[in-house]
Amino acid sequence: MPTVTILRRDKGKKESYEQTFSFEDKFRGSVVDLLHALNARETLEDASGAPAKRICFECSCETGSCGACAMLVNGTPMLACDAHLPDALRDGMLHLAPLTAFPCVCDLQVDRNVLRERARDAGLWLAGTPHSAEDAFFSECLHCGLCAEACEKYRSGRFDAPCAYTDADLLCGLEDADSARRKALKKSLKKALLCPCKTGECEDVCPRRLPLRQAIKRVGGSLFPF
Repeated sequence: MPTVTILRRDKGKKESYEQTFSFEDKFRGSVVDLLHALNARETLEDASGAPAKRICFECSCETGSCGACAMLVNGTPMLACDAHLPDALRDGMLHLAPLTAFPCVCDLQVDRNVLRERARDAGLWLAGTPHSAEDAFFSECLHCGLCAEACEKYRSGRFDAPCAYTDADLLCGLEDADSARRKALKKSLKKALLCPCKTGECEDVCPRRLPLRQAIKRVGGSLFPF
């Protein structure tokens, strides 16, 4: 039988542990469907037959449109509803873990409030009309945190998450963005990357395939010109 190993953490605890569960060979669906199926068992037991607590995770739309189910699937940051079985299996095994760029709340659930707080502090509550369709495109960002998970520069603590720059790029493109708001944005955002990285891991994992490096570069040119 195929197995899924989950890196778990009890709520309020600091220690993590792995727990493995077996599931049906013919199971078809997404990783989110699998987690629902495991939790729906009358008695949840791990692969050894030991009783287990229900698995804590987040999900909402289950269509890749909200970003709530972001996690590590076989070490890759992605939306669990976009990972389908048996494609996600590796030699009959699947490994799930919470994102490491954010504090773990419980099991696969993390606290991504820092993304909202940074947007608030930077004044990225948008008002007005984008002056081009290209600018409006960046508003599709889900703020799922996958780009932050993939970005070594964010994880170093020296830069904001790439998704912050998609909102900032939209704000900079507003025709009615006053100088005071731009100054507040410049003060709040950590210095933009004027030369985006060449690897582009953030773009590789973005569910919306947003041109994040382009947004970073444009914000850098607008707020931090040479």
